[in-house]
Amino acid sequence: MYQGGQTEVVAIDVAQVGSANWNFMSRNHGAVWDTSRVPNGALQLRFVVTSGFDGKWIWAKSVLPAEWKTGVIYDSGVQITDIAKEGCSPCDDSHWR
Repeated sequence: MYQGGQTEVVAIDVAQVGSANWNFMSRNHGAVWDTSRVPNGALQLRFVVTSGFDGKWIWAKSVLPAEWKTGVIYDSGVQITDIAKEGCSPCDDSHWR
C-alpha cells in the first residue's frame, strides 16, 4: 500500500497531435482544467503528477479525436495510482507505465 504524500496532477499541457507547441492549461475547479488557446484537430495531453517530493511528466495514452466536443468527458488512459507507486520503494515494481 502506498503511504507517501498525496498524489496530484499539478499541471496539464495540450498540443495538436504531432506538434511540439504545447499550451498550458489552468485548473478551473477540482479536476476541471481549461485553456483559451486550444489547437485545432486531434489533441494530445501531458500531465505533471506529483507524489511526495517528486514530479513526473506523463503523456496520455489516448488522444482527443479531431472532432472532440466541449463538455464531453474523454479518458486519458492515465492511472494516477500507478504513478504513485513509482515513488514508493516498497511498492514500486520498476515498470514504467
